[in-house]
Amino acid sequence: MSGRDGLCTVGGMSGRDGYCIVGGIMGHFGSCAVGGMSDRDGYCTVGGVSVRYGYCIVGGITGRDGYYTVGGVSGRDCFSTVGCVWCRDGYCTVGGMSACDGYCPVGGMSGHDVYCTVGLMSGCDGYCIVGWMSSSDGSCTVGGKSGRDGYYIVERMTVSDDVAVQSEVCLAVKATVQWEVCQAVTVTI
Repeated sequence: MSGRDGLCTVGGMSGRDGYCIVGGIMGHFGSCAVGGMSDRDGYCTVGGVSVRYGYCIVGGITGRDGYYTVGGVSGRDCFSTVGCVWCRDGYCTVGGMSACDGYCPVGGMSGHDVYCTVGLMSGCDGYCIVGWMSSSDGSCTVGGKSGRDGYYIVERMTVSDDVAVQSEVCLAVKATVQWEVCQAVTVTI
């Protein structure tokens, strides 16, 4: 079945101007969906492959401008995720590989500014967090390396407002040192 403007679908249904495809191939302006659903302008696909201006999604759900994917591969400006959730601007990933300005978290969860991570490598601004959780301001991690402001946190969890506990586990390590650690970890990946 072919939609308007000669945009074709295979084994599915084409909507207005070829935007919507269910179980077929081809979207708007060469945006392809295979075995899934594409919304207007080819932004959103479910269970297929979608491309709009080079943003690729495989087997997942993507939102407008390719920012958000679930269980697939997505990219915006060459930021890739595999098997994870990608939030706006590539900051947030769950259970996959992501990059925001070259910072690569692997196998965990990061917050909006990559400050809060679970079981992954790298934070924002070159601060590395490996293996555990840090709070939004980087003051709380368990068994990992570095928080937001270059603090090295190990062995136990702290809370941002618990200065006593935090002081027991935090060592003042400057950002330059943490950046070197982060680079080393990133290279390993």
